Amino acid sequence: MRSKKIFLPCGAFLVHHPQVFRFFTKRPQKVGVPVEPIDRLKETHARVVEVKALLDALDNEMRVFKSLHKIRTDRFSRLLGVESPGIGGFAAIDAQWRELLRRRDRLVSAWHEALRIWSEVKETAKNEKCAA
Repeated sequence: MRSKKIFLPCGAFLVHHPQVFRFFTKRPQKVGVPVEPIDRLKETHARVVEVKALLDALDNEMRVFKSLHKIRTDRFSRLLGVESPGIGGFAAIDAQWRELLRRRDRLVSAWHEALRIWSEVKETAKNEKCAA
């Protein structure tokens, strides 16, 4: 019977033979270029800044849309009044406004998630610094 090699996720492999079961490790591979460490703090902060910029751009777009159509809303962003050029214009403006609100809700959720991750990374870095 032939022996079989079973590869493990850690980079090692097992040689399985009916009579013998041995553990071997792979030889270390030579790496030409050293990999730079990833700075999670900068990476997560960049994500927070990126999402906040998108949120600010959408906020500006909503403000322009609101002033263009002279929209009045309540505190829950429901339309109270709209000036439209025709009778049928309210439905189209309402649909566009709801789409803007959906986009805003998605971006606010993404921003809060990015802030939460950034906060966790900062706390971890602070704890590691204090432990060292």
